[in-house]
Amino acid sequence: MHGFSDEERERIREQLIETGRELLLTYGPGKTTVSDITEPIGIAKSTFYRFFDSKSALYLQIFRREMEEFGETVQQELATVDDPREGLERLFRCYAEFAEENQLVQQTVIQGNYQETFRSVDPEKLETVQQEGPAELLPLIEDLRARSNGPLAEVDPITVLGLMGGSVGLMALHRDEFDEYESGYYKQVQDVLITSLARGLTE
Repeated sequence: MHGFSDEERERIREQLIETGRELLLTYGPGKTTVSDITEPIGIAKSTFYRFFDSKSALYLQIFRREMEEFGETVQQELATVDDPREGLERLFRCYAEFAEENQLVQQTVIQGNYQETFRSVDPEKLETVQQEGPAELLPLIEDLRARSNGPLAEVDPITVLGLMGGSVGLMALHRDEFDEYESGYYKQVQDVLITSLARGLTE
């Protein structure tokens, strides 16, 4: 990019990502403009497009960062675990916590802004990023699988990811509905679900 040193390009790119994330979480994708993102950084609106093709492309990079951090968290959580059952429980709980507490997940998925956030992103690029995060978990699941004498030894790691998303993830999506029934009900059901899944796959 003519006019910027490598150091300046990296600094501006990081500032765009940080500012874009903050505004996305505060105001949502629809109420945030490119000018809102560039003004605090002190660059022209046109300069934004020298770094990202669109707001959605910026948001996709932010989402990729979140997924990478989640993968690192899970790796650290499982680093000292030998027992497959305990490993699965920790994996499922990390996933639940990510779905419940990550602000970007709340903004894009729980609050239903997913399509609006990524509407102008190339579908192939979006699919690639969607697959990158779970793919980082596959070696961890494969490692647990190799040490298991239970049903997990015969289950494809991708199937485990599907099971996790279709149960723990789906529960997180409807968390408020559980707690409307009774305060604390969500956590009660989630705890039984996670322990039962981990036990059932490993014993």
